[in-house]
Amino acid sequence: MLVDTLRLLELGMANPLSKAIVKAGTKRNTQGRSRLESALAAFAQKKQADTFSDRLYAWLIRMLLSAGCKAFGANVNALREYLGDPIVRRGVASVLSGIAEYGITKPQLLKAPFLVVWNLTNMCNLKCMHCCQRAGVPTPDELTLEEKLKVVNELADAGVVSIAFSGGEPLMHPDFFSVVKEARRREMHAAVATNGTLITKAIAHRLKEVDIGYVEVSLDFIRPEANDQFRGVPGAWQRAVEGIRNSVQEGLYTAMATTVTKLNIGDVADLIDFAKEAGVSRFIHFNFIPAGKGKEIADLDLSPSEREELLKLLYEKSKTSGMEVLSTAPQYARVVLQESEGYAVAPTHFYVGSGHKWGIQTLAEFIGGCGSGRLYCAIEPNGDVTPCVFIPEFVVGNLREQRFLDIWNQSQIFSAFRNREELKGTCGDCKYKCVCGGCRARSLGYFEDSTAPDVGCIYNQISWNRLSADFTRTHRLRELACEPTIRSR
Repeated sequence: MLVDTLRLLELGMANPLSKAIVKAGTKRNTQGRSRLESALAAFAQKKQADTFSDRLYAWLIRMLLSAGCKAFGANVNALREYLGDPIVRRGVASVLSGIAEYGITKPQLLKAPFLVVWNLTNMCNLKCMHCCQRAGVPTPDELTLEEKLKVVNELADAGVVSIAFSGGEPLMHPDFFSVVKEARRREMHAAVATNGTLITKAIAHRLKEVDIGYVEVSLDFIRPEANDQFRGVPGAWQRAVEGIRNSVQEGLYTAMATTVTKLNIGDVADLIDFAKEAGVSRFIHFNFIPAGKGKEIADLDLSPSEREELLKLLYEKSKTSGMEVLSTAPQYARVVLQESEGYAVAPTHFYVGSGHKWGIQTLAEFIGGCGSGRLYCAIEPNGDVTPCVFIPEFVVGNLREQRFLDIWNQSQIFSAFRNREELKGTCGDCKYKCVCGGCRARSLGYFEDSTAPDVGCIYNQISWNRLSADFTRTHRLRELACEPTIRSR
């Protein structure tokens, strides 16, 4: 259905009249819902709007969608069912508004981010080796509850579809459930990225009560003792696994996330099987980013060839495991396109879909791989806004000082992140730059340049060779020689 919807959008929104109709519906009412969202709801539910002007607008949208379905052979009833979910309607409205504003772009630009990852607090109960946030204790300048609720409403008014709460460990903060409730009241999807150690049966039940739509729990090794060393606290593996099981048993959509380095690349296949046995709906590989504490273990990053083989493994597992298998590595979209000979795609963070080559290629280029500063951005505990959660020090504005949409629309840094023509080296010349685009956080981490090549890709092997030759490994390798538990299988 998603591919069919995007086909309708690409062809139907090329009409100037369609763009004008959509633009007329972007203004929000006192409840924070746009006229376009209300019209989509009326279409899905076969209901009339309250006022004459709203009924007229809803009729125009209904005619536009019905004509599009007829012209392109899509099932109008399937589209109604698809739009029955208010989160889906919000997402479609976001995409339509972006197309009306910017036209069809590859990758697509939006008037507001689809997703915001919000590091709610810096406090954490673990001491992970790779933590880009250097989390531990709360910072003295973290937003108050009143300020957090104001941010939620700014995001809702901007048209943000989903907020993913992270940290630190978000479940440690007393404001967490209050902020989630406000996000859901404003009809935004709410997710939580957690180390899982605090998800007791009671907490899982509370997450269900506040209507969290997605719970992502980190687990990095199939071996408990190795995981505990990597996460810095004894017993972390067992408590995370209990958290996963409690979340699954409560009926929450549960994902297991694994940051892959040279230490655990051999565990990935077993971790996917373990996730399947635990009833998890999604396994997601997180790219290692040399930021924060991660800079200290950059020598553990995968080589381009290791990452390529890992991404191929993930695609094979996605076909056989019976659950979603994804990756935050933008190269995954390119690998899946190549391995499937153009019949499947897995754009960054999104589910693997299959279908006609035309639709798949369109979807891949539309979503466009790395979404930093384009499809999504991040908020720090003190209100700082950054293009990506993995570059917390790359601040483009602060929500205590500026409106969220002003930061999103006026930042030159965001503008640069959105322009694939500014990419350098092989990334700039690559025919997959609108499908992948490389990981900009990795480029910043390694070269202090967001437009530099992403050395995680096999097409950038020469850049990787130059970089790896400059690594100062001696101290780190000597230290690891004393850690046989984490090295052995």
